[in-house]
Amino acid sequence: MTTRQMVDIALKLAGLEADTVDTEIGCEGADVHRVLAGIDVSDAAMLAGKQMGYDCVAEHHGIMGKAMHIGDQMLKDQMMLMYNFGVPINVAQKAIEKRAKQESQRMHSKNLNRQADFAKLIQMPYIGLHTPADLIGQAIVQKRMDELNAVGPFVTLQNVVDALSEFPEIRNALQEPAIRVGEPGSYAGRICVLYAGVTGGGAQVYNTFFDYGVGTLIVMHMPEDDIKAVAEHNKGNVIIAGHMASDSIGFNRVLDAWQAEGLEVTRIGGLVSSAGC
Repeated sequence: MTTRQMVDIALKLAGLEADTVDTEIGCEGADVHRVLAGIDVSDAAMLAGKQMGYDCVAEHHGIMGKAMHIGDQMLKDQMMLMYNFGVPINVAQKAIEKRAKQESQRMHSKNLNRQADFAKLIQMPYIGLHTPADLIGQAIVQKRMDELNAVGPFVTLQNVVDALSEFPEIRNALQEPAIRVGEPGSYAGRICVLYAGVTGGGAQVYNTFFDYGVGTLIVMHMPEDDIKAVAEHNKGNVIIAGHMASDSIGFNRVLDAWQAEGLEVTRIGGLVSSAGC
């Protein structure tokens, strides 16, 4: 299988028609059989993989040169997610614009081709696969939360945590889901899963969701300043599902699809197996 075919499988699973700016083939491969896959894969791990006979590395956080335009993708993706949850498009745009610009500025100083250059040096096919995996994981967890919301209005945050723990990636991760705003007995209201969109949108985005009817946000991670701002806004709840666990849900579905096509896949680098080992 080629690296292009591997990426196309991920795009199809995510419902995408083209690569995102945080999904890129850093080193092409024409005949892949054994894949070393991780949330984060170091140069040392890539070199070890080469020595052990792997012929491709797939990294979830493998951000490369196209990420210079990541602010544009962040603006579009988060704006549309807010819109889909009832936020007027003009309000959504205002809520995310500043944070998207900050992310673009952050990428301007990054050494974006470091990992791809190393992959080319040792002739190791290399794929960075971010937003497609996040979209897949977001859709899977949102589907379960929609089922929970359908039970009725008295779903609590503890019910949400219990439902999250049904996913083996979350159940078997080092970090358990944590309620950061709200209490176990707090009513969840409408639940929104925020996994995609490059990275966290910031307090203005979170509070905009709450202003337009969302009761609980499930996120991978959230800095303390944003947690404080959401708590002071006093309209909604926040549950941190866990970064590695949440990333693993979508990425595992891609790896499962590759395995179904005959590829051998070994999971490393913080990737939590759906089999729990």
